[in-house]
Amino acid sequence: MTMRTARTHRRATALGLAALFTAAALATTTACGSSEDASPKSDSGDKKKSAASGQALENKAYGYNPYAWATRRDSRIGVYGIELHGQSFTLGGEVKLVLYKDNRVPGVPSWYRTTTARWKTGRHGGAFDVTTGMLDCTAYGYAKDSTLMALDVTTNTWSNKVRVSTGCSR
Repeated sequence: MTMRTARTHRRATALGLAALFTAAALATTTACGSSEDASPKSDSGDKKKSAASGQALENKAYGYNPYAWATRRDSRIGVYGIELHGQSFTLGGEVKLVLYKDNRVPGVPSWYRTTTARWKTGRHGGAFDVTTGMLDCTAYGYAKDSTLMALDVTTNTWSNKVRVSTGCSR
């Protein structure tokens, strides 16, 4: 091989690797993982692959965005708690629940819990119901001061933001 063809070959290899790493980075940051059976095909008919795990990826788990919502737990004595619910998470996958308080250190959760998404009747994909142990201060007239979110660890996808009030002592 001459010096010129060797240089051209190395450049082509480097460009090919750069394109592969770029595609893998885009796939892992913008797509969601799922099982091989549940992954729809793209327009070209090929499934997107993650270079790290080899698991099929799609834009959303089960065709839906992970969705979370909060409800007020009933109380007979006037102390109301927050329950967090979710659906469209990876079935059997780990879900991290976090609470961020307004006017606190940005990016540092003030409450954290891990659960597993399980099958529940009437909900898409994996679902959960978690009693948080925190007071629901909206029952006492306080404004919403915190944001609850759930992370689908398998797909690295965050749920919507759920606004709640947890600061009853303000």
